[in-house]
Amino acid sequence: MHLEMPLVIGLMVAAIVLAIAAKRARMPYNVALVVGGLLISMGNLLPGVPPLDPEVVFLVCLPALLFEGGITADLSGIRANALPILILSTLGMVLAIGATGTALHVLLALPLWSALLLGALLSVTDTVSILYAFRRAPVPPRLSGIMQGESLFNDGTALVAYAAIASVVAGATTPSVPMLAARVLLASAGGAVVGLALGMLGGFVIRRTEDPLAEIMVTTAVALASFVVAEQLHLSGAISAVVAGLAVGAALRKDVSPQSQVAIHSFWEYATFGVNTFLFLAVGLTTRPETLRGYVPQTLLAMGCVIAGRAVAIYGPFLLLKLVRPAEAVPPRWQHVFIFGNIKGALSIGLALGLPASTPGREQLLAVTFGVTLISLVGQGLLLTRALKWLGLFQQDEVALAMSEQRGRLIASRAAHQELAVLHEQGLVPRAAYDHLRSEYQVNIARAERELRRLNEHHLAQGAKDLITMRRRLIDAERTALQGARRSGLIPETTAEHMLAQLDERTLNLEKMLHGAHGDDAEVEPGRKAS
Repeated sequence: MHLEMPLVIGLMVAAIVLAIAAKRARMPYNVALVVGGLLISMGNLLPGVPPLDPEVVFLVCLPALLFEGGITADLSGIRANALPILILSTLGMVLAIGATGTALHVLLALPLWSALLLGALLSVTDTVSILYAFRRAPVPPRLSGIMQGESLFNDGTALVAYAAIASVVAGATTPSVPMLAARVLLASAGGAVVGLALGMLGGFVIRRTEDPLAEIMVTTAVALASFVVAEQLHLSGAISAVVAGLAVGAALRKDVSPQSQVAIHSFWEYATFGVNTFLFLAVGLTTRPETLRGYVPQTLLAMGCVIAGRAVAIYGPFLLLKLVRPAEAVPPRWQHVFIFGNIKGALSIGLALGLPASTPGREQLLAVTFGVTLISLVGQGLLLTRALKWLGLFQQDEVALAMSEQRGRLIASRAAHQELAVLHEQGLVPRAAYDHLRSEYQVNIARAERELRRLNEHHLAQGAKDLITMRRRLIDAERTALQGARRSGLIPETTAEHMLAQLDERTLNLEKMLHGAHGDDAEVEPGRKAS
């Protein structure tokens, strides 16, 4: 895909502006990028943007996103919720494709295998949107862990099913249902084996490298190799990339220096932000409203089919889980979140664009996929937080809010007190007025400080979190000062490296403490016993 440099710069500027606007408007940045890209496309503000290349999505973007999801995932949380994650990413995905495809076959009058192919396209959840939403949403940790784990692994099952169904639609021999299920199972298990082997190899190399830059290169190679090798062996590259990320992440947390951990995680955080920005902006830029207009009724029907298929794929397996393993049961309110959070994304569009030109009904499949993805990303992306609040799962910390309010009062009163002193020194405020206002702000300051002390004394956990947050900020100030001293030659390079490594270790320890504090505050959902 050839891009001229002015066009690349224009896309970067557009992405920056949209990301900042999303932050100011408190809107999910993926929604802002998609809508912004659509407006740019409609206004022809950046002519010459090539269409989204499926090979770029599959060979670069998807491995990076899935590997980063694995490397940063909470492995203990995945282990604790392995059974519901496994059921949703296997049986749930099969039910979603089958139910969605059957509904599309009936309502859209599509041939059965074409309808199942469209069902596979529309059963893939957008991993990026799920991870972004639930890493920041104050919901019960187990709910967040199950949704994140399912979003990481269901792509593998969906991609294998998509490839098998696409070959049937293209004219290959129609396999039996048991043969198709065996192919999906083999590809998934084989992909996990490949990912585990390459991830362990990458961890072995990283432990002996002791150079953050080289270690970053190793993780990049593992991310791409795990996907490509599995695909070359006709296995699931998506599951391979996730498992490789989990294996490397476990090695990092166990055997790698804090400096290397910070460097690797910082690199992958930036890399995935760049990939996400490109993908969501490309979705908006690639969507052509004039194409979608001709398939509005089909798109709306397909959206209903997707929701119905997802409902079958969620409520059925969770009912089975409740009957087989009552201790692992998921509350009904949580199950509804899996419907609201079934957001589509760039992967569905990439799969649709990758369909061969000879695919029967390709134009309709493309238009419906684009339309459903656009509705899902914008509609469900904006409504997810409201749905969580409506279901009573958005856990607002009342103590944190009260402390924030008092802290705001303290900051505002102190700023006004300082400004009053400046005005008095300049002779702009008479002495009597100055004394009156000064005493008023001193009372406000004392009241806010007294209330903060009271909250800290009665809520030790929240006070500990605030202290950890302050320590992290102070460590950042120390790091900035040390880097400046190193650049100016005030301290030797070896001394700076040693002291920066100590700061990285302190940062990781604080992160672990903060994570532990969040975990301790989590409530145990109905039906599960606290250990």
